[in-house]
Amino acid sequence: MLFILRVRKSEAVQEAFHGDAEKLAIEGDRSVVVARYGVPDAGRVLLFDPGSFGIYADFHHIAQHLAREDWYVIAMTRAGMYQSDPLPEGQDPVPRFHVADMARVLDTLGIDRKVILAGHSMAGVRLHMAGRIMPERFRGLALLDAVCPSQMRGLAWAGWVAWAQLIGRAGARFARSRMGGLMESVHPNLLKLEGQPRNDKLASVMSEKHLRCAAREVAVTERKALGEPVEPAIKLPAFFATATQVSQGTSELLREYEKEGTWTRRIHLKNDGHMSMLTPPSSHLIAEGIDELWEAGAR
Repeated sequence: MLFILRVRKSEAVQEAFHGDAEKLAIEGDRSVVVARYGVPDAGRVLLFDPGSFGIYADFHHIAQHLAREDWYVIAMTRAGMYQSDPLPEGQDPVPRFHVADMARVLDTLGIDRKVILAGHSMAGVRLHMAGRIMPERFRGLALLDAVCPSQMRGLAWAGWVAWAQLIGRAGARFARSRMGGLMESVHPNLLKLEGQPRNDKLASVMSEKHLRCAAREVAVTERKALGEPVEPAIKLPAFFATATQVSQGTSELLREYEKEGTWTRRIHLKNDGHMSMLTPPSSHLIAEGIDELWEAGAR
């Protein structure tokens, strides 16, 4: 069972976090769910943003590995998604709003040093935007089978949006049927989670609210991206882990990094799916790549 240890260090009490989900008040009475791993004074810090239908639990395996290697990991669940409070009334779930929430989370937790910003799938849009808006806060970007800004237009992107909206609507109806056993069997990432992360992940994919919010977020992101293109943050070191066509455009983007002279590394997990890449054994390879990214950010 996951738990919080309290270890006395000198005369102060040092907290060690092991992934318990908690509500974190970040703006007025609005809260988002975060899970923290490791210790706050660890040598390295990472903030994780999940993909379009994801929650904090998607990063659980990687976070555990990093915490054992002197990392303090903060995994978010965005506003409007499962257990996190809704967005303020009238506020669309645009990438810029969620980027501002990243800063609010770091400020609330007193993180005033540079961190690695990691994200999966659709989070690629937000990571690049964050890297452009507030590069001084980040040591590098870890993009995990992430959507590339260069691919955010045309038929391929429109097809992804249509698929996501369909999944959201159908999933919302399916959620009402409460066929949890079947949903668990078809969702690859659930099979390797245990305890609270597993329960939360299963509950999220069975939540009508969560699925509808996720589908709307994808649609809004697409409309905003076409009207306000997101430029890649190619001045920040970047680590890419790719597995599926979701990350199409990565090779093109890597050429831009090379031209700019910015450090990059890519690993391709050809035997993994879009979600299963986040679980062992590939999660360990991703953690090692994030270690390298941290070192590159010091150069």
